[in-house]
Amino acid sequence: MDTVNSNEVSKLNLLLLDDEQDIINSLKRVLRKDFNIVAFTDGHAALEYLSSNPIDIIISDMRMPAMDGAEFFTKSREYHPDAIRILLTGFSDMDATIKAINDGGVYTYVGKPWDNQALKLLLTKASAHYRLEQESLVLNDKLLNANKKLSTFNHQLEAKVEDRTKALKTYQVKLKSIVHTQKDLLHDVLEMMSTTIEYRTGFGVGHNKRIALQSKAVARFLKLDDGTCRLVYLCALLHEIGIIGLKDEDFSNMDFNVGKLDNAFSHHPEIGAEILGQVSRLSSLTNNILHQNENFDGTGIPKHLAGDDIPIGSRIIRVVKDFDFLIAGKENKKKVAVADAKLWLMSRVDIWYDGNVIDALFNVLNKRPDFKEDMQYSVGIDGIKIGDKLVEDLVLGNGNVMLKAGQKLNGTMIEKIQKYEKNNNTKLTLFIA
Repeated sequence: MDTVNSNEVSKLNLLLLDDEQDIINSLKRVLRKDFNIVAFTDGHAALEYLSSNPIDIIISDMRMPAMDGAEFFTKSREYHPDAIRILLTGFSDMDATIKAINDGGVYTYVGKPWDNQALKLLLTKASAHYRLEQESLVLNDKLLNANKKLSTFNHQLEAKVEDRTKALKTYQVKLKSIVHTQKDLLHDVLEMMSTTIEYRTGFGVGHNKRIALQSKAVARFLKLDDGTCRLVYLCALLHEIGIIGLKDEDFSNMDFNVGKLDNAFSHHPEIGAEILGQVSRLSSLTNNILHQNENFDGTGIPKHLAGDDIPIGSRIIRVVKDFDFLIAGKENKKKVAVADAKLWLMSRVDIWYDGNVIDALFNVLNKRPDFKEDMQYSVGIDGIKIGDKLVEDLVLGNGNVMLKAGQKLNGTMIEKIQKYEKNNNTKLTLFIA
């Protein structure tokens, strides 16, 4: 047996097996400059070597006394399944050659006697094939490792977005009945809303749904036609869609004070209008989205529209969203009671807000007109009735939950709320249906 020259690491390792030493010598003379060669005249010895040494290409004779080439190749695959196997055979060995190809995974065969140049060309091609296969395996390993890292990252990401995912699922369930009646349009709306919720959190699904329902109810109270009421609802539902276009640093450094216009957040309606404008069936929503930060006196943005020049949907959304922020905004550190929020809004009638819209909002919240549609009300203790159902947890100032969402209010619960307000000199806001 001849051993592989370990210094010539750039060459592939080639194992030769033939029971005739003269044939091995001939092959070595032809191939020794291009390969690290190890040679055997006995198949068992060759297998023993393969069990503990790296080999890239194997050339074996077909007819040998102790173990023929077909059997040798079949057994060699157990040690080096990726090695290139080439069979030396005579034309009378074709049946055995076919068996070797099928069972031993033979790459190709070379007939005896061989042409040296043809043999070298064949091995050049086989070597290129082998190197390509090995590179592919390396790349697959790298891809596997990258996928493992990506999987780890995804698990971390899933933990961060768990709340928004739950909110999205809840919201999809609530929208199911609407999808049946507005299937085509709301399909696109749901896609947009899913993107909004996925990329930006902080306001909650309940926040947008509540603003949308109250905006539609205000539109109903103002006796707007059905098409306009539905339009106002969808615009309110998507009024924050432009947030997805803000930079992370803009979003994290926002000033959420109502009416403050000197920060990046105030310009999200322009981004939202541009996004919706790219969807032809949603282009009718862009005007109300774009002008939601206009002031009634013409000092707002982006176009400084005033009075009735501001779309009615924009005027409604402006009042309802600012009211909701005052009483329940997640980023609002100075939440106020419903009655105080009304006074605050009224103090800015004809400056920021349309007074008719403010009147309509509080008529809806106080009188609860029956529009035969889903509705959520934001009320204080003086606005609740026995039998009202909470749509959100009643959370106290210390973060504790007094009543859970889904509960129907009874006399005992109402007395408990009144007692808490008196003892703590505070006013609670409840969200009911």
